[in-house]
Amino acid sequence: MVKALILRGPGTNCDVETAHALKTAGANVEDVYIKKLMESPEILKDFNIFVIPGGFTYGDDLGAGKVMAIEIEKFLFDELKRFVDRGGLVLGICNGFQILVKSGILPFLDGKQHLTLTMNTRGMFIDTWIELETSNRCVFLKGIKNISLPVANAEGRVVFMDEEVQEKVVNEGYACLFYRSFDPSDSALHIAGMTDETGRVLGMMPHPERNMFRHSHPEWKRGREGGDGLRIFINAVEYFR
Repeated sequence: MVKALILRGPGTNCDVETAHALKTAGANVEDVYIKKLMESPEILKDFNIFVIPGGFTYGDDLGAGKVMAIEIEKFLFDELKRFVDRGGLVLGICNGFQILVKSGILPFLDGKQHLTLTMNTRGMFIDTWIELETSNRCVFLKGIKNISLPVANAEGRVVFMDEEVQEKVVNEGYACLFYRSFDPSDSALHIAGMTDETGRVLGMMPHPERNMFRHSHPEWKRGREGGDGLRIFINAVEYFR
């Protein structure tokens, strides 16, 4: 059985939907609180997939995802790196993406922060459905060319700290998910998601767990069927079969 760990902390609020998505895809799911994992990081050895779901961890004090990113950097980074090196998959959704970036897991898994996710240029929380295009370099996005998902964030704008990092991220395929007709955050190069060198780590601002069924999409009565998000979780589970 493929086993997935969902990381929880103060302010996590998308864990139930994410667990349901993974179970629907065929995984055995366990949620683990951040303090427990910090005390016993070896728990990760029992899992195939590690997921940081959306939310507002620690109230987004110090910036979205920053406090949990510090905890991961100080107490869990080495174990997470070993987890990826063993072939494990890591998924960070919305707040989870912010945490992966600010803890130095993405894009280079080197423990250094090379970019950030900051306030949308509109200066407000944006909750809407968007169209995305992908590259297939990432395990989670295998076979997916275009996808429709909702976003819900105030700090989703990708900003690079220098041009050299930006060029590497784009030219070497780390950027793997892009906004198409509408970029709600005005991200650099319209980036909505990013992977690592292995293609086994994915951070993304949109919420795949919110588009799981035929009727999930707001235009389903017009013939636009939903369910795009489920494919991401199925790809993760089937990777181990």
